[in-house]
Amino acid sequence: MALSETSIEPSQCPFCGTEIASPGAGFMRHVENEPECRDAFDTWRDRVTDDMRGGWAG
Repeated sequence: MALSETSIEPSQCPFCGTEIASPGAGFMRHVENEPECRDAFDTWRDRVTDDMRGGWAG
């Protein structure tokens, strides 16, 4: 199976499944306004940061 080189830009929140207004900024606004999604995102980001050399700036 060939991998796609398209970027991964969510149109739904991966934590709750809610449609979001736009990928990127819309996703971040959603995460900031939804406490459960914010907690899940923070946990995910902590795990990713530990896995990436030099950390993750996002």
